[in-house]
Amino acid sequence: MSNDLNRIPGPDPKFLIGNALDFVGTPSHIRLYEYGLAYGDMMRFWLFDRASILINDPGLIERVLVTDRDRYYKNSPRQAAEPVMGDSLFLSNGKDWEFKRRNHPFSAAQIDNYFEQIVPTIQTTTNSYFQILQPSSTPKSVELFGELVQLSFQIFGLTVLGSEMDSSYFDAFTQLMQEMNNRGGQAFLPYPLSLNPKFWLQRQHWNNFIEEQIHQRQQQPDRQGIDLLSFVSQDTELSTTQLREELSTTFTAGTRNVAEAVAAALFLCAENLEAMQKLRSEITVFLEECGTEFRLADINLLKYLDLVVKEALRLYPAVPLFIREVMPGQSPTLGGYTLPEKTQIFISSWSFHRNPNHWQHPNDFMPERFTNAPPPFHYFPFGAGPRQCIGMAFTLLCTKVILVNILSQYSVELEPSSNFDTQYFSGTIMPREGVKVKLSQK
Repeated sequence: MSNDLNRIPGPDPKFLIGNALDFVGTPSHIRLYEYGLAYGDMMRFWLFDRASILINDPGLIERVLVTDRDRYYKNSPRQAAEPVMGDSLFLSNGKDWEFKRRNHPFSAAQIDNYFEQIVPTIQTTTNSYFQILQPSSTPKSVELFGELVQLSFQIFGLTVLGSEMDSSYFDAFTQLMQEMNNRGGQAFLPYPLSLNPKFWLQRQHWNNFIEEQIHQRQQQPDRQGIDLLSFVSQDTELSTTQLREELSTTFTAGTRNVAEAVAAALFLCAENLEAMQKLRSEITVFLEECGTEFRLADINLLKYLDLVVKEALRLYPAVPLFIREVMPGQSPTLGGYTLPEKTQIFISSWSFHRNPNHWQHPNDFMPERFTNAPPPFHYFPFGAGPRQCIGMAFTLLCTKVILVNILSQYSVELEPSSNFDTQYFSGTIMPREGVKVKLSQK
């Protein structure tokens, strides 16, 4: 089987460290993209003594995520994420995963009723935040991504927990994300250690806060909240700890994703004025017909907005890569090669979405390319198969409503120095230097 690994195309490994140095100073998603261009649809590299495979073929991706999914499992980024996310759905496997997926708040039978109720909350929170950020028609320089992270955090607080989020909770959340990022950089150590002793205090502060919210809802069964916790707290098979882990993971896995999606869409439209004008015109007509208090179903009328968001997430998928691992005791065949147990399989949406073998003009911003749905397993910003992100609908709803509110009331122009060069942070991408814009009320 080791001979099969050696037959797979890839760079020559160095003694002891393999190809690990290739990832020093270069974000993982960028290096994997370069690997894919150089070595094709299936290539091999070594992270120290760990065999790793990158697949860039839709048939192989479907095989790992769907057809042969029982021969692979999710074992990464457990060391980095477990101290922050706990044993949540995101990190679970097998029967435990099935139970948590079935009982996750976003799996509730009437979840669309919840989505309907939170649309006004997303609107009013966005309006209030931006009114404070920029109350004037005089252009103001703003670092947009950082502001969107804070806005998303406030929206999640109200729509997930039904709570205003003060700065101490944002500080705790920020510390959790930084810790997860730090631990991700220690992935090859047998026992990753916290690089910041404040982490444990902040984690306790954060966990206590969420558990307090859970207990309050359980003690007030008649409370008619419109948040996710109120929606599920009286009818869940999850324990308090399990519910807390899922709600916490909604924050850690979602807030920066929403911010990144909104920032990417605004950046790309600001770079492409024809697309910006077309999107603004659609939003103007939409609000004239539906009013500012539009409903969930009305959002489906925004066809061009949907194309813009899809294309933004093709070019800048918030989660640019994910990993599966060959199950212990298994030796599946993939692409004609037999893989030993514990082999890591990397699937990179960033790499695949920009692959010229599968996308025409892959680096160009062309929203109209999504007028027709892409072939299966060609587009997966939220993963694919049974483990596709359970919060996808929530993320897209927040993203679209925020964009409607911003673009209907504000002008967004890029600063001359603005770019969207990315770095890898806690399993997601973010603009390395933020997104610098001139913001003004229309």
